[in-house]
Amino acid sequence: MRKSLGLTEHTQLLAISDSEEKKISLVPLQLAEDRVYIKIKINMPDTPGSLSDITNVFGELGLSMVYLETIIVKKGYIAETNIIAPTPTDISLEELKNILLDKGGAKEVVIHEGKSLVVENED
Repeated sequence: MRKSLGLTEHTQLLAISDSEEKKISLVPLQLAEDRVYIKIKINMPDTPGSLSDITNVFGELGLSMVYLETIIVKKGYIAETNIIAPTPTDISLEELKNILLDKGGAKEVVIHEGKSLVVENED
């Protein structure tokens, strides 16, 4: 099965749970074995340009994103963005959180660091 899906020995699978649909999706990720990754959950306004503000922060800090998913929680009011990225080396996670809140326009930021990177779409 791995071969037919093009998965290599070091491919990791990201499990995305959707409680509304009652399903789990698996997304292959090519993560470097020597890096630690973070999962960032961001609540932001559901307005034009909000996602751009968040991604601009990553660009300005020189941080890459391996995975990004945005869902609308309440149309016209709030959206949730989940990002997986390598752990930054030039700034602390607390500094990143504060920049996303201040400059990125985020309303709430939760950062998890480690090997388990499950993305849950909560209702």
